[in-house]
Amino acid sequence: MIERAPNQFELSPEEQEMVDLLKKEMGVSSTHEVMQALMRQAVQRVAITCPNCGHFARVTEADQAECTSCLSIITLSEDLWDASRMPKLK
Repeated sequence: MIERAPNQFELSPEEQEMVDLLKKEMGVSSTHEVMQALMRQAVQRVAITCPNCGHFARVTEADQAECTSCLSIITLSEDLWDASRMPKLK
């Protein structure tokens, strides 16, 4: 299900200036595109993509994450995320 966020929000003059600078640097014409890029970057700081199912997995420790979709435990080893599935609950 896609949840739509409100399209209108208020930015302070300083925030609007930063968004305008980002629009120019990114070569985009809308604030919406800038905000989407910032949202993707923010999510990447707290989640990784599960190698087993492709859903987002929330980082739980410095070198570990959990996928709530397929219940994989994902561990960082030698700069690579490796997934192992948890046993299914009966």
